Amino acid sequence: MKKQKITAAGGVAKSRLYYGYYVLLACFFIIMLVFGAQASFGVFFKPMLNEFHWTRASTSLPFSLNLILCGVFGILAGRISDRVGPRLVVTVGGVILGSGYILMSRITNLWGLYLSYGIIVALGSSAMYVPLVSMVTRWFPRKRGLMVGIGVSGIGFGIGVVPTIASHLMISFDWHNSLLIVGGASMVLIAGLAQFLRAKPEMQIAAPSGEEKPNAPAQAPSPGLTFNEAVKTSQFWMIFFAWLLYGFFYQIGAVHIIPYATDLGMSALAAAALLTIIGLIGIIGRAGLGFIGDKLHNNVTLAIGFILVAVVFFAITISGTVQMLYIYAVMYGLFSGVGLLLASINAEHFGLQSLGAITGAIIFGNNIGGALGPFLAGYIYDTNGNYRLAFLLCGVAGIAAGIVIWLVKPAAKQRN
Repeated sequence: MKKQKITAAGGVAKSRLYYGYYVLLACFFIIMLVFGAQASFGVFFKPMLNEFHWTRASTSLPFSLNLILCGVFGILAGRISDRVGPRLVVTVGGVILGSGYILMSRITNLWGLYLSYGIIVALGSSAMYVPLVSMVTRWFPRKRGLMVGIGVSGIGFGIGVVPTIASHLMISFDWHNSLLIVGGASMVLIAGLAQFLRAKPEMQIAAPSGEEKPNAPAQAPSPGLTFNEAVKTSQFWMIFFAWLLYGFFYQIGAVHIIPYATDLGMSALAAAALLTIIGLIGIIGRAGLGFIGDKLHNNVTLAIGFILVAVVFFAITISGTVQMLYIYAVMYGLFSGVGLLLASINAEHFGLQSLGAITGAIIFGNNIGGALGPFLAGYIYDTNGNYRLAFLLCGVAGIAAGIVIWLVKPAAKQRN
């Protein structure tokens, strides 16, 4: 049987391939570009320190500002995407994001970094994750975990590829021109890929494989909770707090693992290779976690993932060796992508009615933790001359996040 696809004009045409797979592929590459560029911040970290002689805390602070504003703008992006669809939101976001990196390549002082990366890149980045993940969740209601896992595995591919490309660019160019290339490429590619995005029509009924059932009787989906109803539940705030802790330990690793590796004597290229390991292993990890989340309860999968990442941070705190960093890279890559289950767990606990807005609000919690973590780790290094206390705090945060998410039950209205 031929399957339906949505045309650019909004009509329905016959196609041999379910259009949701085109959407999924576009999401993969957009997420790859966005998070790959974000991960490259660690590559440019020391070159900026060496040129401008800033402290590690002050250089980390624009990254923190970026995450805070990305969370704030992400709530708005989720709501706009729920109403007008993801294509326009992601297209505009891609242009803004690329412009921010281009401006960042020309900075001459710390305030320029605040403006370009802390504000403009944040505005562009906020238009990406929530609309894309919410869209994939709607296109594949029967295999949410697996399909969202495939889509967001672009994070791992981006972390594995883009920082390495940036490191090689800096061999031929300085960090300014390397950033210029990253920004220009991000702008053109994200805006182009966004043209393949489509909102899923509500009248289509999905089969177990994700395709529509043209002959199935129409059924009204359960509306779930509104955004205002969700924020009044304890479940919302438990997930919010768990995601705040997750952002804390995840972003410390993302920003400071390369400076930490070079402190231990690794070259800049060898340290960037750690991100390649994290990213490529993360592709397998994210796809696997999505599959496991479909088979097990998402709460259980998340709790196990948080706790295992915590164990890795405890290990590098105790060891302090280059060899342990490679073990860290493998384990962190496998389990750092547990955040891909957020849209699925929100759909289970609150329904689909305000999925974009609810997911955006909880990601704001993640960004609060992510903003605090890198700055605090930089301050700890500036004060103590090492990252031991910062990595110990990451371990504690992972254990706490695992316990909290384990205890969450669906909201009463959604259970009914």
